[in-house]
Amino acid sequence: MRVESSVRVLSIALLVGSCSQQPPAETPAPAPIATPAQTQSGQAAGAPAAPPMTAADSARVAAAMAARRDSIEKDRTRLYNEELAWLAGRENQPAESVYKNIKLFKGQPAIRVLNIMARGFSPALGVSCSHCHVTGEYDREDKNTKQIARDMFAMLNGINAELKKIPNIKSTNPTVNCSTCHRGQARPGAGGGGPPRPAASPPG
Repeated sequence: MRVESSVRVLSIALLVGSCSQQPPAETPAPAPIATPAQTQSGQAAGAPAAPPMTAADSARVAAAMAARRDSIEKDRTRLYNEELAWLAGRENQPAESVYKNIKLFKGQPAIRVLNIMARGFSPALGVSCSHCHVTGEYDREDKNTKQIARDMFAMLNGINAELKKIPNIKSTNPTVNCSTCHRGQARPGAGGGGPPRPAASPPG
């Protein structure tokens, strides 16, 4: 009789315990893994997609870029004309006899060096003279971009020398220049530069 009572009590306790247990919490579903297509734009995984650019947006961006290019071109033209007036009468003298701190183009006529800067380097990078120079004091070395331009020019000469060694190129004189990579942008491949503007060849 005592055993039967104990069994009955134990059964009731188990029944009560099973009824009072909470159901197991559901395991949250794992977050979806972003595919390369979802992350190529740099947008954070899981972030809402940016609204597509409308035709009006594209027009505004294009207008802003055109205004910036025009502003740079006007500034470059103004500085070029100022320097041309200062150079008057000495255009064909060696550059190093007219300008201070000439490290490239020694022996070249001063006017040729001015044209290389204003009609070659500057348009190729989409910049004005102040990108590399302290305007009005062109001999100063305040800006790293000035030495970078010299080093890039040396690299350019090296590439062109190697190009001539490659057989079967369909060109009698294969060459690259600043515009080949920069395409009107200070940082090659940065985007937003628009179609390349071919730089005018310096005279002579």
